[in-house]
Amino acid sequence: MLSRLCAIVLLLAVAGVGGQAQAAAGSPSDVVARLNDTLLSVMRDAEPLGFQGRFDRLAPELIGAFNFPAMAGIAAGRHWKALDTTQRKRLIDVFGRTSIATFATRFDGYSGETFKIVEETPGPRGSVLVRNKLTKSDGDSIEINYLLRLFLDRWRVVDVFLDAKYSEMALTRSEYTSVIANQGFDRLITDLEEKLVRMTETE
Repeated sequence: MLSRLCAIVLLLAVAGVGGQAQAAAGSPSDVVARLNDTLLSVMRDAEPLGFQGRFDRLAPELIGAFNFPAMAGIAAGRHWKALDTTQRKRLIDVFGRTSIATFATRFDGYSGETFKIVEETPGPRGSVLVRNKLTKSDGDSIEINYLLRLFLDRWRVVDVFLDAKYSEMALTRSEYTSVIANQGFDRLITDLEEKLVRMTETE
């Protein structure tokens, strides 16, 4: 069963209470560099950790690096305004847990991979895109780029671009808004909880 600690910290984040992972402001590249270090640590220890161990190690870092409340609102699109406080908290909770579980699933082994931050470039409305490359031991590489915005005094990730072009938030927003529009909010939550169970059962 997925750790409920993540849900508690997410609700604290909504209330404006920061944890240690959120304490340092730093630059956008600093945020990504710390995330890269955590991912490498998880990858190297992937097998003994198992899915739940990877999830638990990633949770505090991702909660500090990503703005899950803002991202959940973006994912819900125009439906966000119609959600009450309880529904919004439920969506932020399950969105955050799903995001962390996705990382725990993707980074499930190590064979000499390295990360390298390439550059920072200006993004829309004051955001910054950190171009970040994952290189495999055979020399093949893939760009995992992060879009960050400044929230108060902290740079936080609000989108991830795989292969330098596929916006994860665009795909998520398309999925979430379609389900809410056609089947309702509760159906979306049920679908995401079932997806989490399937991720847990992969190992």
